[in-house]
Amino acid sequence: MKKKRVVIDVNSAMLQYSRGWTSGIGTCTRNLVTTLDRMGELPFDVVLYSQNTKRVSGRLMGTHFRTCHILLPHKPWVNRMVGLTHLREWTTHYDLLHIPHNFEWVRKPERTVVTIHDAMFFAYPDDVFNHDYFQRTYPTLARRCRGIITCSESSKNDIMKYMDIPEDKIHVCPWGYRKDIYYPHKKHDDFKPFFLMVSCSLGRKNSMSVIKAYEKFVKNNPSHDLIMVWSNAPQSVREYCDQPHLRNHIHISGNIDDITLGQLYSDATATFYPSRYEGFGIPILESMACGTPVVTCNNSSLPEVGGEAALYVDPDDIEAMSHYMELFEQKSIDYDGLKAKCLHQASKFSLEKCASQTIEVYKKLL
Repeated sequence: MKKKRVVIDVNSAMLQYSRGWTSGIGTCTRNLVTTLDRMGELPFDVVLYSQNTKRVSGRLMGTHFRTCHILLPHKPWVNRMVGLTHLREWTTHYDLLHIPHNFEWVRKPERTVVTIHDAMFFAYPDDVFNHDYFQRTYPTLARRCRGIITCSESSKNDIMKYMDIPEDKIHVCPWGYRKDIYYPHKKHDDFKPFFLMVSCSLGRKNSMSVIKAYEKFVKNNPSHDLIMVWSNAPQSVREYCDQPHLRNHIHISGNIDDITLGQLYSDATATFYPSRYEGFGIPILESMACGTPVVTCNNSSLPEVGGEAALYVDPDDIEAMSHYMELFEQKSIDYDGLKAKCLHQASKFSLEKCASQTIEVYKKLL
């Protein structure tokens, strides 16, 4: 009997090959596709769909899956045109279309499953990211599609709350991490000790709170520096960190590759991630997988990922963050016990488990 066909839109992952970097959503899409490829024979055929004028297609992902590429710009107005016609259907002949990046214009929502990573555009709106547009458009697909995949119970609850979606339509498939990259590396003994923050921003990521906590901490002339992985950090932040008492202690790095990030997590004494809202919180998982303790917040999805291994603070509690820095500095904390908890908590998540759960969703919806 002929297998049914699942088409996965991989456009979010194509930036890795056209620009050398991708978003968290693009990374999740790439990890899902490559893990599905490693799962062996599947009960359905998979086709990878891409769309751009640079001929950057799903073939570059190196899987055994068939690919379909359309030479049209991947821009909102073009995507809407594609969605209003039968172009995607004519070229792929799908039985189920998976949109893994929150929203797309599609002709047949009744044959579509969409991954909605979070409801940030409702729960924590930000004009900078055009969240008003998201509020108006994203629910149109969410309400009409065949099914929704999300990455945490917190996101599921928010999708139900803000978009009025029935519970049985939403399937939770928590993300995993690449075990070949995020594991306890051998530390660089010649490095000065440091704290780490990744995925920084002035908004919900709450990065300035970490800077201000470190500013309190640095008054005691500690041994630890602070490294922030922050692409395109605002000039105001760079100027703040260039004050004489911070200049030689806070280091801002731009985009780094995954391998370097894995080593950076392992070298760090602790990772600080006091986000105000997350659909999942992948940096927490990556840090714990490297055996590095995490200081984060008890909101949204963060306790689902951090479990009993993370250390929790209020996102506005600068004093508490600074206090944890001091505890790590003075080694007044059960570091080995905390590391063991982190590794145990990280072991509960895997890309294989995420892919297996996604396969079951496909089978249910086909």
